[in-house]
Amino acid sequence: MIRRTVWRAMLVLTCTSALLAPAMPASADPGEGTLTVNVFREFAAKGTLDPQIQTALAGATVRITSEQSGQTQTYPVGPSGTITVNLSSWRRSGGKYKVELINWPNKHDPATGTGFLQPAFAGTGLSSHLNFVDMAYGQDATLNMAVWNPDDYCQDNPTLVTACMQAATKPGEKTLVTFPYNSRGDTQGSTTNPRPIATVQNTGAVYGLAYRKKDKRLFSGAYAKRHTDYGPGGQGAIYVTDRTTGATSVFATVPNAGTTGHNQSNRVDAPFANRPGKESLGDIEISSDGSELYVVNMNDGNLYTYDATQATAGGFKRPPVKIPDSACSPPGDWRPMGLGVRDGVVYVGGVCSAESTQDATKLRAVVWTYDPVTTTFGAAPIVDEPLNFPRDPAQDPTPGDWKPWTQDNLAQFPMGYLAYPQPMLSDIEIERDGSLVLGFRDRFGDQSGLVIPNANPGGGIESTITGGDINKVCRKSDGTYHWEGSVECPRPQGGNEWFTGDTYYTGSGHRETAQGALALPLQQNTIASTVLDPYRVINSGGIGWFDRTTGHRDAMQDGFGVVYDTDGGFGKAHGLGDLELLCDDPPVQIGNRVWLDDGGGSQNARYDETLGIPDVTVTLKDPAGRVIARKKTDAKGEYYFDHRDGLLPNTDYTVEFDKTTADVSNLPPYITSPADLAWTPTTGSNPATNSDAAPPGGNNQAPTAVANVTTGPPGSVDHDLDAGMWAGT
Repeated sequence: MIRRTVWRAMLVLTCTSALLAPAMPASADPGEGTLTVNVFREFAAKGTLDPQIQTALAGATVRITSEQSGQTQTYPVGPSGTITVNLSSWRRSGGKYKVELINWPNKHDPATGTGFLQPAFAGTGLSSHLNFVDMAYGQDATLNMAVWNPDDYCQDNPTLVTACMQAATKPGEKTLVTFPYNSRGDTQGSTTNPRPIATVQNTGAVYGLAYRKKDKRLFSGAYAKRHTDYGPGGQGAIYVTDRTTGATSVFATVPNAGTTGHNQSNRVDAPFANRPGKESLGDIEISSDGSELYVVNMNDGNLYTYDATQATAGGFKRPPVKIPDSACSPPGDWRPMGLGVRDGVVYVGGVCSAESTQDATKLRAVVWTYDPVTTTFGAAPIVDEPLNFPRDPAQDPTPGDWKPWTQDNLAQFPMGYLAYPQPMLSDIEIERDGSLVLGFRDRFGDQSGLVIPNANPGGGIESTITGGDINKVCRKSDGTYHWEGSVECPRPQGGNEWFTGDTYYTGSGHRETAQGALALPLQQNTIASTVLDPYRVINSGGIGWFDRTTGHRDAMQDGFGVVYDTDGGFGKAHGLGDLELLCDDPPVQIGNRVWLDDGGGSQNARYDETLGIPDVTVTLKDPAGRVIARKKTDAKGEYYFDHRDGLLPNTDYTVEFDKTTADVSNLPPYITSPADLAWTPTTGSNPATNSDAAPPGGNNQAPTAVANVTTGPPGSVDHDLDAGMWAGT
């Protein structure tokens, strides 16, 4: 064993020789390989490399340092998210480098709260933001580094929630119901899946849903639909439900939400048929950090904001903001409804209804962006698309093309139609690359129902078939948006639509079964949508799952029944409201590296300090000393603990390192056994590179050393928990 004084003397001699050597031409050591760094935006919390769900991140900065020569260089990451570094111009590097991801767009600053992208989990495939590589003797090196917005996190099989709309004169009590994302099949008669958590008496008819994961509270907004009743708070009510207990109360009352009441005794609420989409509330969404609740008032066309942290809102948090109507001609035909939220941006969507002109060429889908910090809408909509394109039939063989909204004069209400599709842009989901998925609800499904009088005073008894839709809008790297079917956004299977799977299970009869509510888990490749007859049972409503890349759905299998004509449902008309993921708080991760040190207690890229020490046993313990998890360092000397090991946020832990199991076979030949390794001091000045493991009693020859750590808030990552060992006494 080389004693510490000898080992340090060797280092000093090497450094001195390097400093006194004559200047050499700029060149790397012979045979050095190529360094490739890939930078991704991540959406899961697994530390694995998965190009299917990770997107390239442009605009980041990578810093490479050869501490042996002192040379440092930064490299900007281009649109591909990749840099490939030719190190032929570097001097006397020894092939050993420190590689750091030091900056990236929208980087979160804990001091100011600005930005939203933070370091992502590391593990199998994804590296921490500080790494060391040895490229001598022709070795290539590839590092995959990632950042994430913790608010994007959702567990692998989250719970879904939807709102059942109960017919006022039929039996049926459940409104809010939950079920696992992987649910499939017919549930008629089941009382456990879906699981009811609120009733008609609690909420009445609601559409919009929003979930505050921090305290597991579910918000729901009143909705204007014929043949239903409002809840105790009326047409402007926002309800809040404790997900665990089901306790429900009025959270807020949105002013100016309309005055028209229901009257079931007048031809089953027939006069109310002209109110859907014009009164009460549209979609609701919660901000990424859970602090604000956004609400569309369909009566006055304003966006309202409430403080979501309160048990009950005394009033709106800020004055309501008018949602722009300038895309419509005339402006009075503007009908906002849908919302989406991602990365601090609120997306507000609606349609130009063409009601006043009855001219289908004036039907348009419009999406605006809203900045809640400045309380302003964008100067122009990001989507402004005509809706008079060919669509598949809602009921074969009649074409399912969108029609102008019906007018308030019920004497002109269409009679004799099973389907009369009228667009409502009811939901917005944002893809990993910023593309949009738009959910369209068919207004006709809220104006009629199952075996009730046509709203026209001269009409007979009818049943309705809805013809909603799901549409893709691609976002390109230049920030522009393009409707599906365009050159910039080609449909994967051609035809009239991207999401070709919105059909009845036979593939015929109903070929526009989507009903306008969406849920998109970013870590998966499917999107859930409300649909009619989802699983081979007629006159039912439920959920269908679509592949987001191909648009395909196996209509024989990928469906789940939620509401039926036997329990207060509306048959093939609208029986469901919004669809929401009940995601857990994002998890946390700690850990990083056990390395071969030079005795100074701080990692750098010189000599053998690029070497990690494999098979060191690392044990996670709670403050009482109970073992939470145990694992060994990998080939690079790295280890990580996270939620899969039982790690919790905002909690004290100890991490114990046991050197007796270390694999020293690839360490320098003067290290023949773990007993030759001593713990380095914890006096380094940089938390990212110093050693944190202190042996008991300061005995650097002890078999174990311990680091204390307090995990951060949900979504945080601490990769600075390192342990150094050196060949010394």
